Amino acid sequence: MIDLHMHSTCSDGSDDYKTILKKAQELGLNYISITDHDNCKVYEEIEKDNIKNYYTGKLIPGVELQAYILGFSIELLGYYVDYKIINEEVKKLYKPFEIINEVELQRLYDKCVEIGMKFDNDVISNYKKSGHYYATEYLHEEMRKNIYNKQFIPDEESWESESIFFKRHTSNINSKFYIDESDLIPSVKQVIELIKKAGGLVFIPHIYQYEENSEKILNELISNYEIDGIECYYSTFTEEQIEYLLKYCHEHKKYVSGGTDYHGENRPGILVGIGKGNLHIQDELINNWIKK
Repeated sequence: MIDLHMHSTCSDGSDDYKTILKKAQELGLNYISITDHDNCKVYEEIEKDNIKNYYTGKLIPGVELQAYILGFSIELLGYYVDYKIINEEVKKLYKPFEIINEVELQRLYDKCVEIGMKFDNDVISNYKKSGHYYATEYLHEEMRKNIYNKQFIPDEESWESESIFFKRHTSNINSKFYIDESDLIPSVKQVIELIKKAGGLVFIPHIYQYEENSEKILNELISNYEIDGIECYYSTFTEEQIEYLLKYCHEHKKYVSGGTDYHGENRPGILVGIGKGNLHIQDELINNWIKK
């Protein structure tokens, strides 16, 4: 079994690398990758340790990088990257995370107030002491504190879930809550160039999280950019979606990958190696690109 999409405390996961490696060992995973957001700092920590004390399988250096395309904020996975190059280059390519978060918070707040939502007067200043990793997650929680605001959210799922609200609205160019991040996030072209510079392979993760825009984004990426593979197995994918992506990879001669997008306690219900309990991705799927 494999799990090539996980997050540690070096981004928005709740587990440190030792905990992740031990869980992978207990499950008997043969190949794993820790793919933190916009950095490879976890591999700096791992290099100082002997991972065989925790995990005897193969650890593939990976990263998940935010990118901009067709007006949408998406992510790309890089595998077999030189983590030192990634860590050095992201400092040049990306604005500091704190600055991006502050700008996103203000822009989303302005959109919400403009349409009539109500917040506490100190909602912006309280963000830093809220304990939330993402500003959009924080503001979604704050808007839900006032039931009056519910009338402005188009669907129940987006009201209840910040992750769904983010997918359907703040990162969806067709939504009134859309946040333009074109000045904050590098283009797909720049991100692919970085992954290639670091010697990596470029994969498209969780394509269906973009919902009605998924097909458009997928075809744009495959048709116009140097994409090596697609994450065909993912915790929220249906059997039909998996089969479609496997066929798509075969037709377009792209590699296949898969992962849970494990975040530990920060994303309850998603477990290492098995996602929501039934993922169990087999080694054979990556035989044509994995380094033995």
